[in-house]
Formats: sequence, structure tokens, C-alpha cells
Amino acid sequence: MTSLTLSKYGERSEMMQLIEGDCSRTKVEELPHITKVHCSIDNIKKLAPILGYIDENLFEKKYGRIVHLIRIPVQISEVKALMHFWDPSYRCFTFGDIDMTPTLEEYAQILSFPNDPYKVYFRQIIESTAAVVAKVLHFDQVDLYRTSDGGFKWKMIESKLKTDKEKGKLGEERYQIIAFAIFGLVLFPSEAARIISIEVANAFLEFEQTKNNPTSAILAETFLSLNHCRLHGKGAMRCCVPLLFMWIVSHLETSKEVFNNFWWFNMRPLELVLTEEWSDLDEKAWVKKYEALP
Repeated sequence: MTSLTLSKYGERSEMMQLIEGDCSRTKVEELPHITKVHCSIDNIKKLAPILGYIDENLFEKKYGRIVHLIRIPVQISEVKALMHFWDPSYRCFTFGDIDMTPTLEEYAQILSFPNDPYKVYFRQIIESTAAVVAKVLHFDQVDLYRTSDGGFKWKMIESKLKTDKEKGKLGEERYQIIAFAIFGLVLFPSEAARIISIEVANAFLEFEQTKNNPTSAILAETFLSLNHCRLHGKGAMRCCVPLLFMWIVSHLETSKEVFNNFWWFNMRPLELVLTEEWSDLDEKAWVKKYEALP
């Protein structure tokens, strides 16, 4: 047996990978034509008014920058156009000879949860989820807020939040309620409008109890949604669309110098470019723009 140094072994492994590849790549012509991909952000926009109920600096210390996702002016045509470039075999976007994919580091930087993002995420099974949610969010009659399949009706929760605000009864639980809404309607959206699934309730409670950073789970849901929609040519993006949008625009350049160096949640440069350069771009125009990359 020939003895190899670690350096030589690495070089040989890289060469074999270049020659043979990891797996056979999906041919674009074998994938179905993309007909309809649903990227709803209406439920996200409706959360904006309740942000006045909290001190955002205090909220950020516990939940990172997730509250800013509500304000991102997502251009749906841009996100839908991305679908045409997703490779379901390699889990990446392919623009010409360049492969790109959202990374854990990038998502962790945007979200900034105050916990280690590199710890492996394990979904915990929480007994009596509804009862625990009711205790954390101060619901007296939890059944009033439940759906027939065990989820939670945000419309009812929001109504309670507003009523408590008007009566001066809104306590510190408002931070948990708004975080619960962002988990269920922004980070892990359900296919049903304004419904927070029981699975997301579990993820929220796990964060409250263990502070386990959910960034890796959010990224995984993004990959699953992209794969599903691309392989079927249609479907609903059941992932954090504002986060995916922020990721891709951070890799684009425009004639506006202020945009090319903007911070993630400084919305003014992004709004400027959306208004002055990208406002007329529909899905087909974005496809052509992506085809011209890099």
C-alpha cells in the first residue's frame, strides 16, 4: 500500500471529485416546466402593526433580528425566477458556470439568533404542546385558538393581543406572542393562511425552553421547498421567503453604489433599487437577468 500524506490525499480526492463528480446531475430538460409557484407574503405584511407593541431592542436580545423579516419589501417575481435555476440534485442554484447556495453562515448572519448556529438541530417531542403554549402565551381557554387539526389560529391570537392592548392588560407575554407569530407565519409558514402548525409550535417551545438555534432547520426547510417546487414544476414555498430574498439580493450588484455595500436590514438602499431599477422586472425579465450572471 502506498503511503500518502494528508496533503497528497486531499489533492487526489479533489481530482477524483472533479473527474467523477458527487452524483449524476439532473438535466434541465428532464425537469417539468415551472407553471405555478406560490410565494405568499401577505400574512407577513399584516404583522407589521403589532410591532408597535414591543421594544424591538429587547426583542432582538432574545430572538435575534427575526422581527426585521416582516419589513423586507420582497419582490415575488425575483424569488419565483430563482426557481428556474435550482438544481435539485446538487441543492444549489446554477448561474452559467457558477453554483451558489444559501449557507448556514449566511443565514445565521442575517437572523443573528443569540445562540450557536453550528450545534446540530434535533427536533424535540414536547408532551401536551397546546397546554404548554397556553401557559407560555397566557391563554385562558386554549381551545378557542385551536384548529381542528391541532394548529393555532393567528387571527384569534391577534384579536386577543389587540384587546389586551386596548384594556391595558398587555404584559411581558407580548414578546412571546409576537415571536410565536414570526415562527409560524414567517420562518416556518403553513400552507393554510394565518395558521400556525402544531409542528412549528413545538419548534417555538423548544427554542423557549432550550435556546436551541433553529437556523439549520430554517435552511433545511428552504432546501426542501425549493426541491419540491422544482421537481414538480409547481407548489407552495413553505419556507422563509423574505430570508431567501435577502440572501439572493446580497449577491447582486446594481448601478447604485450605496446598494452594493448595504447592511442586511438597512432597507433604504434596497427600496431605492427596487423603485428605480427593478420595479418593472417581471418573472421573465428576472430569468434573463439571472441568465446573464455572473
